[in-house]
Amino acid sequence: MDVHPSYSKKELIEIIDEYNLNIDIELSKFKIKKELKKFNLDFLYIENENKKLNINEKNEIILKAKKLISYVKCGCIIENSIYNNFDEIIFDVNDINDYGEISSVRRAVNLINYNLNLNIPLYIDSEKDIELKEKILIKKKSEPKLLFKSGTYKVKFE
Repeated sequence: MDVHPSYSKKELIEIIDEYNLNIDIELSKFKIKKELKKFNLDFLYIENENKKLNINEKNEIILKAKKLISYVKCGCIIENSIYNNFDEIIFDVNDINDYGEISSVRRAVNLINYNLNLNIPLYIDSEKDIELKEKILIKKKSEPKLLFKSGTYKVKFE
């Protein structure tokens, strides 16, 4: 049996690290799967439970997010957008807010909440939330700051 295709290379590398398997992580995904067969890890042969979306579903969610972003860019006027009424907008926002790990979804929900004064919650898994907080912290620390140094300075004009 083959390793189920729902596992990404990143997830396979995490499994290798977790079980301390002696497999080179620089190999291609195909070769890593071949090497993992030797260790007989039964859970790899069934579908990945942590995988929420397949590619088609993810593209559908991203398309809805883009529609919502377009609606906000058009000035939140229903006549200028592809939506027919406000209920369709709320339905789409509620449909995509569970997938906060996708950047366009985060942007769309935040824009809708800000421009329409709504409070629709955005659900982000804990790993992605930690990653986003680290990125914000790095961005804050890398901003240039004004430093004052005191002391005497000599300037010579020649």
